[in-house]
Parts: sequence; structure tokens; C-alpha cells
Amino acid sequence: MDSKILTMFNQGKHEEAIQAAVKAIDAAPDDPKRYAMLATMLISIKALDQAGELLAKARQLFPEDLELQYTAGLFAYAQADFAAAVSWFAKVRTDQTLKNDATYMLALSYQQAGQPTKALAFALTAHDLAPKQLDAALLAADLLMANDVFDAAARVLKPLLATEQPQVLFTYGIALSAAGKDGSHYLNKAKALDPKGYDQKANIVADINRFLRLQEGQDGHA
Repeated sequence: MDSKILTMFNQGKHEEAIQAAVKAIDAAPDDPKRYAMLATMLISIKALDQAGELLAKARQLFPEDLELQYTAGLFAYAQADFAAAVSWFAKVRTDQTLKNDATYMLALSYQQAGQPTKALAFALTAHDLAPKQLDAALLAADLLMANDVFDAAARVLKPLLATEQPQVLFTYGIALSAAGKDGSHYLNKAKALDPKGYDQKANIVADINRFLRLQEGQDGHA
């Protein structure tokens, strides 16, 4: 039942999924996972007041439940309370089921809190825990590039090129180019697969001046 509700939510049927999640709690009020599922949905659609009320109630009922603690971390992150988010995610990393996601969210929380060294350490750990997970690899690569470690960023992403995911191709191409190698093939492929996304990424790439110089150089080689 829970998986069907999540599928519905991920298909964009948010209201239907939330109504189904409420009914699921009514049907099994002693199941903390259902509270966590509904709270996560509410956080995802930025209904933070409702999410906060639900979490407060759920944590009173199930104070030791780790999934609810992880969800509390998501709630804190959504509120930009990154210190609280770090505290929650650190607590649940001992749980093998939650370890991967909590480690990734720790990296994001430290990044948003302006602690890039800790962010990079946890991003690399998250990538080691789940090497095929795209979001962890991309975060690690972005943080490595922010530290001008371009070859290492490329190495993180190279095994994922077969996914042909535009963001992977784009970031890999940037890493190669910034390392003094030819990344134009991957940049062009990313642009062909997702022109709109390519333009957006080009506008927010960390070192926009370097990116423009690289593109100018590639145009000169055409």
C-alpha cells in the first residue's frame, strides 16, 4: 500500500497521495512509517506547517523511531536550520537502512551551512556507500571542483557516463575541460539531450568565467 501511495505522489498526484496517506495512518495508527511517509510528502510540497504539526505528534508517539528522526532532519533542512539537520542526520547514520541517505543529507546540510570541508568528506563517504547513486556522485564531483580538484571529480563521474544522464555528462565535461582536457564531446552530448537544462547549468556553474572561456576555446576549435 505504501509503495502505491509513493508512486502516486511521484507521478505528481500530490493531493490524492496525501489523502491516501492520511487514510493509511487512520487504518494503522501504530505504524510510525506511515507518519514519516506523510510528513515527507508534506515537506516535499513545502507544506511545512502541516509537516511540523504531524512530526511533533508522531515523535511524541514514537520518540525512538529512527525513520521519524530522519524525517525531522528533512524538516529542519527544509526550514534552513542546517545545524539541527546535521544533528538529526548524524543520529540516524548508525542505522544501516538509513545510513546512505543520512550521509548524503549530512553532506548537503554542511554544504548549505557553509562548511565545504565537512560537506566534501560526507559527500565522498556517501558516494563510497552507493557508487551508482547519481545525486551523491554529482554532489561529490561539484564539491571537488569547487576545490579545483578536477581530475578527481572526473574519476567520480566516469563510471556513471553509461547512464547518459545529462547532468552527469555536463559535469564530467566541465571537470575534464577545467583539468585542461577536451570535455566538449560530453558537453555537446549533454546539450543535445537536455538543451534547457544545459543552459540553466551553464548559467549557475561555479566558475562562470572559466566556463565561458572554455566554451570560447571549444568554438575556436570547431
